Amino acid sequence: MSQIPRDKIESALPQKGFVLDAAKSSHKYFYHEYNGKRTGAYTYTSHGSNYKAYGDTLLKPMRMQLRLDTLKEVRDLLLCPMDADMYNKKLIEKGVIPKHP
Repeated sequence: MSQIPRDKIESALPQKGFVLDAAKSSHKYFYHEYNGKRTGAYTYTSHGSNYKAYGDTLLKPMRMQLRLDTLKEVRDLLLCPMDADMYNKKLIEKGVIPKHP
């Protein structure tokens, strides 16, 4: 499958309820929040020259961090067919976040 540019990932995540942790690091960490609380879903991007685009090898561990079941769901989240409400609903269905806060 095609690769997803790192800058696309970093711009899509905040639109889906993820907050960038501003701590200085060689990685950018994004933590998912729902109703002002962290849900446990997170991911990060690396800034080495080998990580300008993410293919399946890098998306597989990201899938687990994001608490998704398939690489298609990861691609949908990062390439925008899955919006924030759809992602939250999926996390609620999986029991990652409670139905009623």
